[in-house]
Amino acid sequence: MGSRRAVRSPRMLGSVRELAADWELTERLEHAAALGPAFREMLDCGVEISRRAKTLAGAAYTDERRIVLNVALLEKGRESDRDATFLHECAHILADLFHGRPCKHSEAWREVMKLLGEKPAVRHDLSYLSRAAHAVVTWQCQNCDDEYHFVRRPRRRPSSCYCRTCGPEKGLLRVVYKNE
Repeated sequence: MGSRRAVRSPRMLGSVRELAADWELTERLEHAAALGPAFREMLDCGVEISRRAKTLAGAAYTDERRIVLNVALLEKGRESDRDATFLHECAHILADLFHGRPCKHSEAWREVMKLLGEKPAVRHDLSYLSRAAHAVVTWQCQNCDDEYHFVRRPRRRPSSCYCRTCGPEKGLLRVVYKNE
């Protein structure tokens, strides 16, 4: 009888431990070894890819012990974005397990980010994951030209909405791009 390998779903990339080794991030993660059992448990969390996510770079699900990364982060040339997102999500798992509660982007999470050597950034600025890059519809203010990008078809018509900046009097909206 031959040895059996674990069968992985097409979405599963591996464990945090395996990917940290593959992506040469083990040393960075080991800065959090002082967190003890939380650190060891985080290393066994699964990491998956999402092909559905459009603007979301990553997500951490502590109760399920898994991290989800946007498939676009795995493309060649995006390694620094992938690494930053991976460490960001690992910090969520670590903070939540260490403190025994969801820490979100609190001071506890920020401390773990600093421990990992990362800036505690809450939002990404990745053009390939922007709302504009994935818009199915874009509305534009007829007064100030502000644009509103929708990654899903809006339920309302532009004629029943108005620009945040210009208000209902001057901020009439029109469709400038539609890709449905």
